[in-house]
Order: sequence, then C-alpha cells, then structure tokens
Amino acid sequence: MTSPLRTDSTTRAPVKVQAPGKINIHLGVGGANDEGYHELATVFQALNLGETLTLVPGGTGSIIVQGRYGDSAVPADATNLARRAVDVLIAALEVDRDVDVLRDIDIVIDKQVPVAGGMGGGSADAAAALVGAAHLVGGVAEDVLHDCAVAVGADVAFLLHGGTAIGRGRGEKLSPVLTRGTFHWVMATSARQLPTRDVYARFDELHPAPGPAEVPDQVLKALAAGDPDTLAESASNYLTEAAVSFLPEIAEVMEAGRAAGALLPLLSGSGPTIGFLARDAHHALDLAVLLQATRGVNEALRATGPAPGAHVVDSR
Repeated sequence: MTSPLRTDSTTRAPVKVQAPGKINIHLGVGGANDEGYHELATVFQALNLGETLTLVPGGTGSIIVQGRYGDSAVPADATNLARRAVDVLIAALEVDRDVDVLRDIDIVIDKQVPVAGGMGGGSADAAAALVGAAHLVGGVAEDVLHDCAVAVGADVAFLLHGGTAIGRGRGEKLSPVLTRGTFHWVMATSARQLPTRDVYARFDELHPAPGPAEVPDQVLKALAAGDPDTLAESASNYLTEAAVSFLPEIAEVMEAGRAAGALLPLLSGSGPTIGFLARDAHHALDLAVLLQATRGVNEALRATGPAPGAHVVDSR
C-alpha cells in the first residue's frame, strides 16, 4: 500500500479531506488475548458513503459537527476521534518537526455516515484528520501515519487506504485484496445502538472456546471475480448471534431483507447496521425502497464499494 499523501511544504490554507465508511464483508472472531482484544480475520470494504472534514489552521481548536448526522451525539471535545488523531500525530512528530500549525486548527466534520452503527464513521473522521494534518505539515511517512491510526483505533488504519483488504490482529494488520468490479450494498440502520464491548462480551459467553478466526477462500475468490452470488454463499459475521441476543429485531430485519430479494444480509461490524448485498444498482434501489418500509429499519442507504481511502480533495 502506498502513502496516502506526501507534499513538499507546509501550508496554512484550509484543507478538505474525504474518507470512506466501511462494511466488514466477512468478520471472523477468535479468542481474546491477555489485553482483552479478540483475534480477528476480517475483510474490510470501503464504501462511497463517507465523511468530509475541513481542517482550518489559525482557529481556536473548535470542533464543528454538521451534515446529515450532525445532530447526533458526536463529541465536540478532546474525545472526538478526529481531534484525538491530530493530537496523536502531534505527539509523534513534535520532537523532530515544527507542528505548531496543528495546535490551533478548527475541525469541521460533515457527518454523512450513521453514528454508532458499525460503519466506521468515527474512524473515517480520524483517518481524514490524519491525512489533512499530514498535508498541513508538508507530508508524513506512511509508517508514521499507520502507527498513529492504530493508536486511535484499529479500523482507522484501513480507512487511510480504503479499497478492500484483509485485517488481522485487531484489524490493523492489513493485506490488500484483489477485487473486480463494484459491489452494491443497502445499509439498513437502526434507531437503537449496540455497544461494541457488550457484543464482544456476549460473544465470549456464547463461545467460551472459539476456534481460530479465518477468512474463507471462497470470499476472496468471489471478490476477485466480482461475483456477488458466490460472495453471498461464503461471507459471514461471527458476531451476529451475539448482536441478535441484544436486539432480536436484527434477525427480523435480516429475514425481511432476504424475503425482499437480498443476496446476503450481513451485520456491519458489531452492528446494529445491516448491509444487504444486491446484484446491481437497480436491485439495490428496489431493496432500499422495500427495506425503508420495514419495521426496525431507521434508514435504508445505498452504497457501493470498494471506495478510495482518505484523500485531500481541496487545499487552497
């Protein structure tokens, strides 16, 4: 994977960055290690339903959240993942470089990924913030950005790069996956939330001695062939049973999607959002209309993947 960006000089002009949301096309979960983290073998796919951040130097350190989900409970303080990402980068660079341009930046987040739904919206904000901050200081080496991303959250590293990739460990050990064509998804969101920690704890209760986390070969073959039907036969999410035990309506929505013709209902991350795989754009539109009228579905959003990772779109 190549570095998200590398520039030659610092700039104090605002920089606008876009970063994708994601779905876990497959999520294999193994046992927890001594630190409490589960060994994962997941296939990430970046989606074109993403976030846009504008980093404005010379501000007051404010965080402004707007957009479709701007009224959600997104923190506007030091706990915001975009702010944390900038702070982590400052700490990584300040010994050797002048990073004063990053200390007072305002961050404007155009929130277009549903909040707390397993689609990586907060991680996308962090990835975008890292890329924007790297631009402002004249470029940062890929390994430094990767380490900063992992320090903020395991999904952040993938969203720096986008595309489709296998994630191992906590998801931060990435290997690109050959993917042909475009995959069409309908993301059915819920008005409810599922804390990730609780879902993993329930997984441990249900599977006290889990086997190894694996990615089936058929998943990779289906992606390489651009074959949604084969993908639907082989992809799964090991956390589904645990999530359903908290929110039984997840199973009901999955069944409704199958009845409406979806090739595959797939819990996104630890949920509660469900991704429904469609054959093509027309099929996705039909699914979205039917799912929008389904009890337990808050919104039915069409998305496609793979999408590019975090990248600068404007810097004047």
